[in-house]
Order: sequence, then structure tokens, then C-alpha cells
Amino acid sequence: MRKTFTLAFVLLAGGCRRIDSANRRSDTTVVPPVHASVPESTIAQTDSGPVKTLSCGVTPKTFLTDEGIGELKPGRSVPEIRRLCDVTNEGYMPGPEGQSEHMIAVRLGDLLVPVTIADNKVFRIDVRTPRFQTADSLGIDTPLHRIARMRGAQFAPGEDGVYGFVADHCGLSFRFSLPLRPPKGGQWTAATIDKDHGDAVVDRVLVVRCRK
Repeated sequence: MRKTFTLAFVLLAGGCRRIDSANRRSDTTVVPPVHASVPESTIAQTDSGPVKTLSCGVTPKTFLTDEGIGELKPGRSVPEIRRLCDVTNEGYMPGPEGQSEHMIAVRLGDLLVPVTIADNKVFRIDVRTPRFQTADSLGIDTPLHRIARMRGAQFAPGEDGVYGFVADHCGLSFRFSLPLRPPKGGQWTAATIDKDHGDAVVDRVLVVRCRK
């Protein structure tokens, strides 16, 4: 029987939460990560002796990429994720359009990351922590003006804000909590949104399967 959400996981669905309950906004310093390959599991020492834990291919130096974070990748099956990663919770949550969404929580280092499942595969990874950045240092707290000036930058309204897209990161979308449309109507262009809201920062990154 599939486990239902606990209160902790319901709170988690609003974004990544540090297990140590530290306040992310108290320190917005971003250190660009460096890619490193790691084994699928590590050995943790407990009171009862060594216990094998699943690392999901993540270390303190892991990148956020168009393909996901470590072994957590869109398109990968749930059984495979369970083999490689520590899945702590599973259940259903209301989606943005009222439909029910199948979700799991995956432990990545000291974080729990919400993941949306479709057809028993990872559909979307929801990142709301500056812990995971791209190789070119894009992620949570990146200013809008940097996204707007990148090659192929586009902006489109979503259910909960404006999302930015760039040509060099096919699988990533960067959310800004801004008005969905310009004051005079129409659509945001990279130039107009940069002029009006260039100091806004990314507060959510969605990772989906890149289909070029």
C-alpha cells in the first residue's frame, strides 16, 4: 500500500527544506559547485554499527544540470530511483490545475527535494535551495538581469509566476515571483522584464526532461 503524506512532507511540497531547519534566507551566499563522480552508496556510522546509505550520486560538489541532480533525473523510473536514492515519502498532492499529482520526497545530502511522478517515472524536480547550481552558477537567487541577457532568453507566465528559459539549459526553467504580464498587457520580452524587474531573483527552478 502506498504511503500517504505526513505533515512534514506536506510542508516539504512548498519547497526544499534543510533537515537542520536553518533559515536559507539568512545566508544567500552562493558558491559555484564543481562536478564530481561518486559511488551510488556510502557507509554511515550509527550506534548500532555501519549502515549503507544511498547517496543518489550527490556530494557537496554536485552540479544542477539539464539532466537533473546526481542520479535523480527526469525520465528515470521510480524503482530505479529507489535503488539509487533515499526516497523518504510518497503520496498524492493537488496539482496547479486541481488535478492530483503523484509525488515523492528524495533525500539529496542534507536536503529533501520534492519530485513529481508521471507514468511511474520522474516527471519534474522542484529545486528551491541555492545548494544546487549549474556549472555556470545559475539557480536560486540568480538575478533576473543575468537570465534576461543570456542567449535565447525568453519569459512566459506560469500558474505561480513568470518563468525564464535560456537556450543553454534546455531542461531548466527559472521562476520569478512577478506580475504575469506587463502593466500595459501583452507578453514580457527579455528586454522589458529586465528593464522593469532586473533585480528580481530566481526563487524556484524546475527540472524536466529536455526534448531537443
